[in-house]
Amino acid sequence: MKKTYLFIAAALFGAVSIYSCKKQLNPAHDTVIESDITPRYLNSIVLGAYTKLQALPTGVIEDAEATTDALIIPTRIGGDWLDGGEHAQLWQHTYLPGHGQIGPDWSTLYAAIGQINITIGLLQGLPASGTTASSVAELKALRSYFYYLLLSYWGNVPYIVSSNTNASTAPTVPSATIYQDLVTELQADAPLLSSKTPTLDASQYGRMNKWCAYFLLTKLYMNKNVFTGGTDNSGYTAASALCDSIMTAGYSLSGNFLSNFASSNNAGNTENIFVIPFDHIDAPGLTIQMETMHYNQAAKYNWGSTGGPWNGYSANADYYALFNNADARKAGWMVGIQYAADGVTPLTTRGSDSSLVLNFRPQVTGGFDGIPKDDATEYDGVRQQKWQLVDGYQGMDADFSLFRYSDVLLMKAECVYRLGSPTAALTYTAPVRQRVGLSNFTAAAFTLDSIYNERGREFVWEGWRREDQIRFGHFEDAKQFKPVDKDTHARLWPIPTTAIAQDPVLKQNTGY
Repeated sequence: MKKTYLFIAAALFGAVSIYSCKKQLNPAHDTVIESDITPRYLNSIVLGAYTKLQALPTGVIEDAEATTDALIIPTRIGGDWLDGGEHAQLWQHTYLPGHGQIGPDWSTLYAAIGQINITIGLLQGLPASGTTASSVAELKALRSYFYYLLLSYWGNVPYIVSSNTNASTAPTVPSATIYQDLVTELQADAPLLSSKTPTLDASQYGRMNKWCAYFLLTKLYMNKNVFTGGTDNSGYTAASALCDSIMTAGYSLSGNFLSNFASSNNAGNTENIFVIPFDHIDAPGLTIQMETMHYNQAAKYNWGSTGGPWNGYSANADYYALFNNADARKAGWMVGIQYAADGVTPLTTRGSDSSLVLNFRPQVTGGFDGIPKDDATEYDGVRQQKWQLVDGYQGMDADFSLFRYSDVLLMKAECVYRLGSPTAALTYTAPVRQRVGLSNFTAAAFTLDSIYNERGREFVWEGWRREDQIRFGHFEDAKQFKPVDKDTHARLWPIPTTAIAQDPVLKQNTGY
């Protein structure tokens, strides 16, 4: 195992402690005195809330990516990944309230919020102190992240900030109202959180510190017009100032792009601002390689007894074409002939696909019309491999980066460009491109879409492509197997049928 941090163990302990402490803390405040409220005691209560993050990378985040041009999941020969057409509906923006993945995504986020609300209630039952105030602020900032995802995907949702609220009668709150509440919340929370980066204070690793809160607040400002229906530049002005602040915190780009996704990416990494810790034994939930790699690659990586990989997630030729051969990020893609562990023997497709040489190609030839004869081959689409694998285990050791410093630089570039200084924006794209072996954009060829495409190369399957497409006006664009959207209603997911059954006062989003 690779962990030098004890976050996972502490978090799992905290998850148990929340419920074991509840009986002690709720009834009588005088069972705990102020001198008992040590950082260790508070951690035992707080850290359990973070475990809910582990469901995001191969759940909510990947479902969002599958609505963009970045992640395609075609039905393969033999009907694999047909799944009632759910993946095609994400790609083609034809999802409905009963969609089998959108409903669980909603439940995942509200389950996390519910646990956080319970934990905040426990902390507020303790004697007041600076340490408890900081812990409450940390949990509120974490809750704001989950609400940010709800705001981004659904827009108008119930806004529940107390465990005493009856969730079965909570109304739908307009996205503009939630946006403003989150801004206010984060502005209040951030000053109460640690200003030390994890390289200065290891206890801050994987936790919401001041800079995480500012990063999240920056994202809110970047998307202000999307969330509120506005058209002015005030959000970009505020976001630009916050980027300047984060740049003073001590974060910097890693020298090697792929080191951000290595098994050792927790050790001295200066780029990852907020991560979800994973470990192939203690926290084995990061399984992106199982979703993307071919079934017959199991033997190469000693996955013979794991029941995978599953040969699903890939990218098509159009998205892969964003990367040129000089770009170090292109190494994150798996393309061409795939070999057995000896590095010599070519792997093959399964018998149902004619036992052909396994030769991943960018072209995706079908799999979106529901007609079996048009299904994609087993080798259609390039596969993602930037997260380091662990032989013999489905779970990876790489911690999943939610917030990275390169995003701060590219957000700053976008703000400066939108605020009228394209040439000055090049200052912030330069280090991102230099890091991966590319020269900077020339002023003559530099457009807003240059930043959009750079973000597409920098954050593959990290959860930002959907909101980037919406903010840059490309979500409705035509792509392979999908015509131009007739309207913009698919920018918001439908409120799930299951959610409305539990809370009948919810108002469905327009267009569903």
